[in-house]
Amino acid sequence: MSDEKPYAVVTVADVFAEVRAMSGQLSAIGTQLAAMERRVADLEQRADATDRWRYALPISTLSALVAAVAAVLTAVLS
Repeated sequence: MSDEKPYAVVTVADVFAEVRAMSGQLSAIGTQLAAMERRVADLEQRADATDRWRYALPISTLSALVAAVAAVLTAVLS
């Protein structure tokens, strides 16, 4: 059995090189994840601002309509 040649030989240097490569990839993924978290926070902030504006719009429209009716009534009754 010792006369057979192995199909692959994995050395400690090979394992170390792969671990170093994966460490670099993991570091890059961490950087990308941090950037993505900032982008998501920015998008959530924009969505919240849009929602606040959208819900304020009907109230301001109703207030403007009431003011217009009051102005017309004041002009007609005066």
